[in-house]
Amino acid sequence: MLYTELERQSILSHLSGYRYTHTLGCEKAARMLAERFGGDVEKARFAALLHDITKRLSKEEQLYLCDKYGIIPCDIEKIEWKMLHGKTAAAIAQAEYGADQDIVEAIACHTTGRADMTLLDKIIYLADYIEETRDFDGVEPARKLAQTSMDEALLYCFDHSLYDLLTRGKLIHPDTMAARNSLIRQGVRRVIDATESGV
Repeated sequence: MLYTELERQSILSHLSGYRYTHTLGCEKAARMLAERFGGDVEKARFAALLHDITKRLSKEEQLYLCDKYGIIPCDIEKIEWKMLHGKTAAAIAQAEYGADQDIVEAIACHTTGRADMTLLDKIIYLADYIEETRDFDGVEPARKLAQTSMDEALLYCFDHSLYDLLTRGKLIHPDTMAARNSLIRQGVRRVIDATESGV
């Protein structure tokens, strides 16, 4: 057992409102994906529980945790500082909850993805995207794809996210481009047009 029910409740006590229900939804989705694609269910649930544990923090608090745990924000993260919650949550998961390295890494990349993602990385990224409380244009195609192909679902998620960022004139994290390119190099092909919401 990776964690006790007492530890689970401790993690959830740091969350409230939408973040609480989102985390429970993510835990449920991570379990479903792990069971469907042969992942470690307990690791997936633990990572899902911890993935947003620092999401509520201010910029100053995020930067404090970066300093405390030796996290060096890249140029993009210094501007889009909310991205830092993946890395700071990963640091808390390791330091305070004794999470294994693969869990820590999956939490750290759940906002951006990364090149050559592990199965656990993919589960947490996708669970965060498709969990049942999410309600945005494009989530249903991702859920549909996740029923049969994790990689096709991930490619759709990256394409949809990139399209959204480009439309809004936002900066794009290089890890997201690396994650998408990695899937393409592995032969994954887009089966749904991510620019057409609700397809």
